[in-house]
This record gives sequence, structure tokens and C-alpha cells, in this order.
Amino acid sequence: MKRVVIGGLLFLTGTAGALSILFFAVNNLVMSYSTFPGRLLCTIEEFGMTLPFWFLVLLVLLGLVILGIEYFKKDD
Repeated sequence: MKRVVIGGLLFLTGTAGALSILFFAVNNLVMSYSTFPGRLLCTIEEFGMTLPFWFLVLLVLLGLVILGIEYFKKDD
């Protein structure tokens, strides 16, 4: 049960943080950008939020992995 709570908290923290960065970037889009990463990721990069954004995405994935492992774990 403890791992489920930890996984859920990691997932919710990562989701809230990543969404807040995305909302900020959508409201402050840059005018010049290259075509590969796109306008949204160029905005995140220009404001210096690349490292926190990918860290929060990693937290979301880690939380999902922990929740998935605990969901499919067979208790004897």
C-alpha cells in the first residue's frame, strides 16, 4: 500500500508541474522558432524550463511504472 501512495504522489506531482509549465508556455509563445522541436518546445527552451519539464515528465513516468507494478503484483 505504501508504494501505491508513493507512485500516486509522484504521478500527481509530475502531472501538476508539467501542466503548469505547459500552460505557461502556451500563454507566452515565442515568435521565432525552428520547425523540428516546434513552437511549444522552443518556448520552453527559451525560458530555461527544459530541465525541470523533462524532470517532471520523468516523475510522471516513474509514478506510472510504480503504480503499474503494484497493480499487477500478485499477493500470496
